[in-house]
Amino acid sequence: MRVALLCPYSLDVAGGVGTHVLGLADWLAGEGHDPVVVAPGTREPSVPSVLLGGAVRLPFNGSTARLALGRGQVRAARRAVETADVVHVHEPLTPGVAFGVARTARRLVVTHHASFAPGPLIPLLRARAALLAPDRVPLAVSRAAADTAAAATGTRPPVVPNGVVLQPPPTPRTGRPVVVFVGRLDEPRKGYALFARLAQQGLDADFVAVGRGGTGAEGVVELGGVADAARDALLARASVLVAPNRFGESFGLVLVEALGAGCAVVASDLPAFRDVVDDPAVATFFPPDDLAAATAALLARLADPADVHRARSVAERYGWDRVGPRVLAAYQEAGGGPTTMA
Repeated sequence: MRVALLCPYSLDVAGGVGTHVLGLADWLAGEGHDPVVVAPGTREPSVPSVLLGGAVRLPFNGSTARLALGRGQVRAARRAVETADVVHVHEPLTPGVAFGVARTARRLVVTHHASFAPGPLIPLLRARAALLAPDRVPLAVSRAAADTAAAATGTRPPVVPNGVVLQPPPTPRTGRPVVVFVGRLDEPRKGYALFARLAQQGLDADFVAVGRGGTGAEGVVELGGVADAARDALLARASVLVAPNRFGESFGLVLVEALGAGCAVVASDLPAFRDVVDDPAVATFFPPDDLAAATAALLARLADPADVHRARSVAERYGWDRVGPRVLAAYQEAGGGPTTMA
């Protein structure tokens, strides 16, 4: 089956939607299908792609979206999906190429990722949703994303979560504990300021942060943006991932990646994070922005390390071997043909 995967966000900057799309493309290729990723960007990914060039930065929901908004880019995206057996558009209501393709594509699957309170945007979003292909098959990556999609479109989509590429089985931790943060350090929504304050609470651990936008925080080794392999190697020796995100999260991919590496998780008590992991043996939650509660949670977790194999077992439910077939079922429902190659 030839599958066109439309990602609205530039692949030049790492992000959860892009990671999901590229991982899905790689899994589809491994299953004998013929995927192509269509997205803004200039750096060729490791999977077949049609890149649409530069993107416009738009602030939204406490983050910055890098979208392809040009009419020529929309036309190029439409041409790129013309021969596909099924078209899978991620974030179909976003301005630019995603909305442009979702309005005209046949045999269409859409996945909603965002989580926010639409509020006064509901009339606009409902009007946009009414212009999408009426026979589309909708999905959402979490209950939080499904809530937003229901408010925006009037229809609640079923949940098929983000998939992850699981690393080799983890090994027990030894030596001084390592506590990590993974995310954009200069994006307030990610909560790095609280992580930096945790590092100054006198806990017996090394604090390491991975992500762009370092602040030179005292007590934290800031590695900057690193390759996926280096991030995975860090998670494989870390004891705890701290995710102090403040709002606007729809899934919690970084939690799954950490659990898959055998890390325990100490995270803000956000609905999307709770949906990802509900096992108190490997995850502890604290109210967002609450330094005292975060310190107590981390201290307790360091005193009672999680079993690395139990953490891994939570992440396995999000492996592509489990998530991928559910996406293929949506393709079949959309009329994309058999889900296996002849």
